[in-house]
Amino acid sequence: MNSLLKRLSLFILMAVFLGGVGTAHAQSNESFFKGTITNVSDAEKQEGPAGEVGVRTIQVEIESESGQNESLSIEQKINLDNRSDFLPIKAGDSITIMGSEVEGEMIYNIHEPYRLNGIIAFFIVFILLVLYTTRFKGFLSLLALAATFLIIVKWLIPQIVAGTSPIFISFVGAFAIATVTFFLSHGFKKRTALALISTLGTLIIAFLLSLLAVDWMALFGTGTEDAVMLTFGQLENLDLQGLFLGAIVIGTLGVLDDVTVTQIATVKQIHDADKMLSYKELYRRGLSVGKDHIASIINTLVLAYVGASFPVLILLATSERPLWVNLNSEFIAEEVARTLVGSMTLILAVPIATMLGAYYYSRKRHH
Repeated sequence: MNSLLKRLSLFILMAVFLGGVGTAHAQSNESFFKGTITNVSDAEKQEGPAGEVGVRTIQVEIESESGQNESLSIEQKINLDNRSDFLPIKAGDSITIMGSEVEGEMIYNIHEPYRLNGIIAFFIVFILLVLYTTRFKGFLSLLALAATFLIIVKWLIPQIVAGTSPIFISFVGAFAIATVTFFLSHGFKKRTALALISTLGTLIIAFLLSLLAVDWMALFGTGTEDAVMLTFGQLENLDLQGLFLGAIVIGTLGVLDDVTVTQIATVKQIHDADKMLSYKELYRRGLSVGKDHIASIINTLVLAYVGASFPVLILLATSERPLWVNLNSEFIAEEVARTLVGSMTLILAVPIATMLGAYYYSRKRHH
């Protein structure tokens, strides 16, 4: 009960502190509304400046800023040779509408399908699944997840937007996330502290490896269109290279938790089975288990990166450019850097955590 109160107190204090941190918002002349489609007409052929196009009319009912329902009629034009531009929508679908003022007149366009209901429903299923399978332990893990979200959204991102070094903030944020989430998820135990120390030490190595990768591969953080878009407007002086380095550190932290906690727990179990084992024997046996863990988790990490970049990889595979030119692109180089830094960090995390756990528990063999 005492451990539970400590964990809940830690979460509440952190939430109260972060609740006072503001988030910067960019000003925009655009307005967005949620709408419901009431009717979609068939596409009709019309002559356009670039040739024949298809036009369909979509009737939409939206709730205006005054709270009153308003009916809109929106025309969509499309190249008839590429109907994939048409959203597959029908009457009854929920969509988002973007309105922009042009010469004093509001122009409305369909932005994209309204997805929040589906996102919320799926997230609820996830929460119920966690609670059903892991009970109270799962509840604490969800608190840790909420803590991670609060730290990133309410502190880390606003600090970067405000002009603080992305490298420094990401590193401090990673330490804060690790400290809060480890104790929330695993309790105020000695083995949790050992896993945390192992993780923080390994994060420093991940940062150094990231610096090395950026230098050797000549990376500038401009490998994706999203990253480049950040430099427009109020974020024109954003350090994209620093942001890339920080992203690697934060991303690596996500898998280090599993490795270090598992290794410390493994060494403890080996020690509990035979309290007379020496440091050398504890380390050897713990590392033997860790090697199997390394093999499986590296494959998982690589597949996760490949899955996230699957459409781009297919595009590169069908490109007419020479293979070496595609592999030399910054986008591919950034993904390679993320994967290799993450994998090398995981490999090093196993002996580091095993070493620390073996040292601590071997000292207790005579007690």
